[in-house]
Amino acid sequence: MRRFWLAALLVLGVVPLSPPPAGAAISPGRFGVGDSIMLSSRDELDAYDLDVNAKVGRQFDDGLRVIHRLVEADTLPKRVVVHLGTNGWIAETSCHTLVDEVGHRRVFLVTIRVPRDWMRPNNELLRACDVAYERVHVIRWAMVSGGHPEWFADDGYHLNVDGQAAYAAYINAQMDAILASLRSSASAS
Repeated sequence: MRRFWLAALLVLGVVPLSPPPAGAAISPGRFGVGDSIMLSSRDELDAYDLDVNAKVGRQFDDGLRVIHRLVEADTLPKRVVVHLGTNGWIAETSCHTLVDEVGHRRVFLVTIRVPRDWMRPNNELLRACDVAYERVHVIRWAMVSGGHPEWFADDGYHLNVDGQAAYAAYINAQMDAILASLRSSASAS
């Protein structure tokens, strides 16, 4: 139903097809770029005011291109959640490229859970990015979800209905906790 109304608004010209003009204010909100794991939880994440751009099979570099387009349009919000790496290896340079691209924004990297050879190296790369950059924070989905097989479909990594709700609630809670900790540290200095 949501797509029908969006299509109707596009046809009527109520929703512009072109990006906003350069210099438009950056949204203070939250934006998520991801693969099928994030896509399955889009509605649940929307309830926490996290806009999602996710696609089945998306690779990390494809997500970087989405972020680049939003940066170019000056519409990428101040807080960016990235859940990518489920579908293949993340290049060692991807972290640096991501941080350069997002500029002053906060980045929240979600660790992946997938029964593939690249799970551990990709998660190590995400954690190393957190250590290397002050604006980057890791949300440890792989660790937390590991104790909850009831959240997953038979393949062990796609989420069922309970997992979608748990995923969205966990991401929201972790973002809130990280941001609260940063505010507390800033006020203590």
